[in-house]
Amino acid sequence: AEEIVLAQGSMKPVESIYQTVYESSDSSLQLIDQLAEKGETFDERSVNRTVLAESLERLEPRERQLIYCRYFKDMTQAATAAELGMTQVQVSRSEKKILGKLRKMFDD
Repeated sequence: AEEIVLAQGSMKPVESIYQTVYESSDSSLQLIDQLAEKGETFDERSVNRTVLAESLERLEPRERQLIYCRYFKDMTQAATAAELGMTQVQVSRSEKKILGKLRKMFDD
């Protein structure tokens, strides 16, 4: 897994850790601020993202859709249910099952 992370990292353009990622009239946030807050090293974070991406690929398409709606599009269970033609209760139960499946994959 480490070799994969290194290979992927070498293909990405280099970014400054002092790059501004958010700016408003009274404050700004740099990339280094986000990295320091997380409590895990950059390498750990890269490995975790790679493992998560691989785990998501192993899900069934319908499961992946549900996770995408809930966590990447930040949709409510009710909105996800409407999008996928399910009930909110079905989304809730499926989400719990899928998250358990992802945790197991992540731990393996």
